Parts: sequence; C-alpha cells; structure tokens
Amino acid sequence: MATTAGVGGKAARTLPARLTTVAAAVVLGTLAAAVEAKVCEFVPVHRVLASAGGVYKMSDGRELKATKVDVGGCTTMAALATGLAYPNTDSNYTVVSHENDQHCVTGTGRDGQLPTYKGFQGILVEANGFKFSADLVLEDIDAQPVKDPADGWRETMSSLGMADGAVVRPTMTTKQGSLVAVQQFRVPAGSLKEVGFPAKDLLIDGAAYSSWTETKNCPFMDDPAGQCKAFVSYPEPIDRLLIIYAVTQKSANDPNAAAFFSEVTLACGCQCGAKAATPTTTVPIDGQPGKCRTESNASPSYACDFLGNQWCERKRTTKWLMTGSGGGACTQVPSVVSKVVSAYTPSREFGRLPEP
Repeated sequence: MATTAGVGGKAARTLPARLTTVAAAVVLGTLAAAVEAKVCEFVPVHRVLASAGGVYKMSDGRELKATKVDVGGCTTMAALATGLAYPNTDSNYTVVSHENDQHCVTGTGRDGQLPTYKGFQGILVEANGFKFSADLVLEDIDAQPVKDPADGWRETMSSLGMADGAVVRPTMTTKQGSLVAVQQFRVPAGSLKEVGFPAKDLLIDGAAYSSWTETKNCPFMDDPAGQCKAFVSYPEPIDRLLIIYAVTQKSANDPNAAAFFSEVTLACGCQCGAKAATPTTTVPIDGQPGKCRTESNASPSYACDFLGNQWCERKRTTKWLMTGSGGGACTQVPSVVSKVVSAYTPSREFGRLPEP
C-alpha cells in the first residue's frame, strides 16, 4: 500500500498498490512522450562554418567545427558558394554548389561504369570529444529543365560518417514517387584522403536525380511530395560527418548548379555518469502473458551529471511494472533511459589555430 501526504490539516489517505502502479505508469508515459516531442539540439551547418574562432557551441555545451573542402579540383559557384545560409542567415538550410563541371562529374552509370565521387564539394563537421546520432535531409537534388535530359546537369548528394577513425555509413531513403533514387557510387582513396577519411576505395550510397523522362528544377522549400529529397540518418553515433555534392552529368550550356541540406538534428542527450544499479528488475515470464518475476540486477544505469566523463543519449523504450494485484501480474509501460554512446573528453585545443 502507498500513502499520500496530508494537505491542509486533513489526514493522509492510502491508495491501493494497483492505483499507485497505474499512476507511475502515467508519469512514465508522460515523460516518454515529452522526450519524443522535445525538439533536441539542431544545428544549421552554415552557423558552424561562420562561428567566431571556428568553433560552434551548442546550448548544452558541446562544441562542433566545420570545414569546406574542394575535392579533386571541384570548385564552388562564386555567386552562391558552398557553406552559405539560404535564403538568409536565419535559415536552417546550407548551400552546396559547383561551377566546374569537368571536375565535379561522377557519371550517370548509364554507360555501365560505376558513378564515382572523384571530385566533389564537401563539408566536414567534427565533434569535440563526443559522438552523436543524427538526422538530416538532402534537398533540391534536381535537374536542369531542358528538352533533352542528356543536355542538362543532374545533381547528386551523399554523406559519410566516422567514429574513432572507422567509416560509418548512414541509412538513406527517398519518398515514394521521388525523382531521386539511392544508388551506388565509388569514392576513390585519394578523394577520401583529402577529407581526412581512411585512404581506401569505398562503395557508398548516394542520392541522384534519376528520371530520364522528366527534368525538374524543384522549387526550393516547396517540395511537399519530397520529389527531390533524400533522408539521411545515423543511428550509430559518429564523431565526424561529411556532406558530399556533385553532378552526375554536365550541362551543355550552364556550368553552375546548387542544392541544399537541412539542419543536422542531434539525438537528445546529456553529459552523464553511472549511478547505483537498482537491486532488482522486473522481467516477463516466458509462456505466461501478463506475468512477471523479479530478479537481481547488476547492470549499471546512467543519469545526467555535469561532472560525468561520458555522453548519453535518451532513448524511448518500455519497462515492466508489477500491477500489485498479486500472482505476478504485470504490465508494460513507456520508459526513457539514458544510454552511453561515447566518452565525453573535450579538448581545449579544439579548433584553435596554430601559433604563427
């Protein structure tokens, strides 16, 4: 039985254990829903590039830096350069563009050759002493609106991550009916070396304009059907994020093109440390639906701690609670846990320029 505190001089009243469990389940469900609904850290990359001293500090104290890279001789458009905010500095969108078709062309793959990101416009985002899960949207991957699809530029974008020096590939998807398809590209060792990735040839997924019957220049921020978008997710935490932009074929009369990508949304989290393990845990009994037992628990759990040396992300999950009605009856309720995704060891030298 559980007891509530007296209010205004009135005697405290006692609640049945079952009602206490239900109340706890409601609280847990509300907390889980709050985490689900909460807008966590999101970072427009143009703000990282424009940050004073080259280091961007998030509201939770973590730091990022970003670098623009012309890979393989592929250069950006002067009038709308890679890394700018668009359409204005309040936007969450960052530009990627090219002006030199010769070095920015991957090939379409229609000739039987594997398209290759030998030259591309790149933006590299690095974290200061932590890893993060992230999501972003690659936008406006379209084609030059020309009569013959073979005569116009066609865009492609991709992304790669790293964690502790190892390459991490994201998931990449498009919407049904999209004019963009996910296909395989090669990235040569030399191109990866230019952006600080392990220097060996890779096969990766890239999003490329794929229609040969329609050449559409999607209006920016007006693509509700997602015809020119690709959705990128890194469920496995990374410490480096690379954005890749190129064209699969060059134009007969227009060497310039630009696309955009959204803010990078990071998973909810906090600086954390281990806390004492709960002595017991409730687990379901196999073959007996709605029945549970308790068993000893030695697994540590984690909580936000500004003195902690780890970084945790909050994950929505479920847990089992005894209902209090006897016989091992139990119910599954929403829950939120803090899961360690990396050490948190920021460096004071992060982003600092070398002494002259």
